[in-house]
Amino acid sequence: MPSFCGNTSSIRPITRPRRPKMLGWKPMKFLQNQRHAQPVSPHRQWLTATLLGLLFLTIGCASPGNPRPPSLNLPELVTDLTAHRIGDQVELRWTTPARTTDGIDIKGSLTAELCRQTNFTASPAASCTPLQRIAVTPGASHAIDPLPPPLTVDPATLLAYRIQIFNAAGRSAALSSPAFTAAGAAPPPVQQLHATVTRDGAIIEWQHESTTSPVELDRTLAGPPKAPAPSPAKSKSLLQLAPPSPTEVRLKTPTDQPDAGGTADPSAHKGDTYTYTAQRVRAITLHGHQLELRSPISSPVTLHFNDTFPPLSPTGLVAVPAGTGAAIDLSWEPGTEADLAGYHVYRQELTASNQPIGTSQRLTQTPVTGPALHDATAIAGHHYAYRVTAIDATGNESPPSDPVLETAPEP
Repeated sequence: MPSFCGNTSSIRPITRPRRPKMLGWKPMKFLQNQRHAQPVSPHRQWLTATLLGLLFLTIGCASPGNPRPPSLNLPELVTDLTAHRIGDQVELRWTTPARTTDGIDIKGSLTAELCRQTNFTASPAASCTPLQRIAVTPGASHAIDPLPPPLTVDPATLLAYRIQIFNAAGRSAALSSPAFTAAGAAPPPVQQLHATVTRDGAIIEWQHESTTSPVELDRTLAGPPKAPAPSPAKSKSLLQLAPPSPTEVRLKTPTDQPDAGGTADPSAHKGDTYTYTAQRVRAITLHGHQLELRSPISSPVTLHFNDTFPPLSPTGLVAVPAGTGAAIDLSWEPGTEADLAGYHVYRQELTASNQPIGTSQRLTQTPVTGPALHDATAIAGHHYAYRVTAIDATGNESPPSDPVLETAPEP
């Protein structure tokens, strides 16, 4: 049957039939009851035919498109598989897809199958040996591949891993792209890790090993960073206090050097608590791939960095008459500590032979923040010895400076 869809030139209007011109013709009338049916008039016949024609034309032009086959519910390919060599095993991580290759949500259970290929460089198209099948759900996923002994000794070789996700019917779209790591000997683990506090930061030490593989330290902050203590003088310190510690810091010893058995962490902040772990790292390049073989992560060690270290004693103290009355001006070299809060000034009265009289007096009720002081309380003709101490934000006070002698001038 010819199709009229989209071709209006082939559609002709249906004309109303004309009444026959017969002499004496009149429409017949019938009684409208259950026993007699009313005849259909020519006008109604024309209207019915027109409506039926339009209906058939509309049905014929409603094209539903090409039929789509039913979805096979195949999970999408994994695109972010990674492989990390740690000790004598490989840690594999990926994101299990939540949608099918048709772009719809996956229905039913999912199973991941991992495979390992040891001759990838010689034959990239060679089959990948299945390792294990595990039940997975959409989202972040991981698995561990314990390496057989032949793959944990040198020489180092390239390993390739792939993964495919099966649906509940056991069907999969395909294998993922390979993720690479290395077979071979991993560096020795870091043992006997311990940490101590010093004035200049933390010292991290471990058992010495005969290796040139560097040690990588991972430092994490235990709890929120401690806010710097306010200055006892409640004013701005000479030097800005160090910013808060970051949540995580990674430190590394020099590469290709003999193991020193320890390192310093000068970025540790006083008042904070840290947890340290360590790994040795062996870096190699195989067929253009830069890879790492890491030792197992060491046992963690916690360090409470309590600030028990006072600042260094001030230096360069000088005392001179102020030039007005009996006052004496003092000045000294500023301290360099990051948590320096200020200074206290002490005065000791002396005899004419420079022997102390009574006890020394602290002239500063609160620490002064600058390296200078104007002593307007000196008495004319009296002999004095001055000393200065430094105070940090925790309240630790340094030993006093070397004394300086001065006599208050007579008016």
